[in-house]
Amino acid sequence: MEMSPLNGSKRRLISARPVATAALWLAACTFGSSTPGQSAGSSQDLSEFSKVVAEASQPWTKWEGPDSTPTPPKDVKLALVACAGTIAGCVAPLNGAAAAAKDLGWTSTMYDGQGDPVTQNKVVTQAINSGATAILLGGVDPAQIGSALELAASKKIPVGSITQGVAPGNGIAFDVGADYVQSGVIEGSWIVADSKGAAVVLPTNDKEFGSTVTIVNAAIDTVKKCKACVLKETLFFTGSQIGNGLGQRVASALQREPDVNYVIGAFDPAVSDMVPAINNVGIGDRIKIVSDVGLTQNLQFIKDGNVQAADVVYDNTYEGYAAVDQLIRVLTGKDLYKTPGVTDPRFVYSQKVPQHLVTKENVGDPTVLWTADNDAVKHYRALWGVK
Repeated sequence: MEMSPLNGSKRRLISARPVATAALWLAACTFGSSTPGQSAGSSQDLSEFSKVVAEASQPWTKWEGPDSTPTPPKDVKLALVACAGTIAGCVAPLNGAAAAAKDLGWTSTMYDGQGDPVTQNKVVTQAINSGATAILLGGVDPAQIGSALELAASKKIPVGSITQGVAPGNGIAFDVGADYVQSGVIEGSWIVADSKGAAVVLPTNDKEFGSTVTIVNAAIDTVKKCKACVLKETLFFTGSQIGNGLGQRVASALQREPDVNYVIGAFDPAVSDMVPAINNVGIGDRIKIVSDVGLTQNLQFIKDGNVQAADVVYDNTYEGYAAVDQLIRVLTGKDLYKTPGVTDPRFVYSQKVPQHLVTKENVGDPTVLWTADNDAVKHYRALWGVK
């Protein structure tokens, strides 16, 4: 696998960022009030929140992907376009796709979108002009690179997406990622259950990533069901602010709001900036953060009891292999695989990407990224006839 030049910029890998019964519960339940000043001793039954947490904390052992795949084509030149080479949530699933491509005897080249739609449009065009026969986008908003996608369509080059949490269209054939509504339900349920229905919550969010917006909004909607919980106004940020003042901004907001005890952290790299800043102002013992993705630094925070207390983690390798499996179908003119029981167009082609709630009780070795216990790579290799 090749990586396009990074123009001398320093690389620091960070990430952005994606139970059926939990999602149905979110849709069906009536929102409770979040009136400030209600006592922590609420009589509300919290068993539904606790049930979601318990289910999400269990190991993911089932294989829920396809049971057949068309014969893979040969001599495919796969372009892998990351939203930014510094964003692990964009890069890690593409690394999984690169491993899958290698299994199939395909060639792959990684391109760095540098977090800039203009650059992303440029590198997709570069990939097309360099002879790519298929393209996978990692965390790139297809609506921002319209001209490059029009060029791909004119040359009949299929384009797939990973981790954006968007429906097909705008030039992409499919998106592979977790059910991000479910992720948000898990995060919100953990906050309510862990606080025993007495959370005062500061949400943070980054509108650059559709999956992040979906997660945070679902978490907020879930916390709203907690009658004695309080939600503060959402603090919005952009990826460029990570390591460039975001942590201090969040810490200052928490100092102005001394009743806040929980933070929805949007995604792990942002939290990695928040944790030291929160500790530096002396309020680390007051705050618990829940986030998502599952980076090793964040897992270490959880193990150490260092501000971050929970994380919804994803199997990035699975995402990459699932995206390549869908590409095989597009390249051979076959129908995409639809996940049974899923009707939301954002997640219907996800092939049931595994996700899992990590807390101090089940964090395990924080130096090892989480993968599902379902032999996914073995299953995909068998489907593809790879020895």
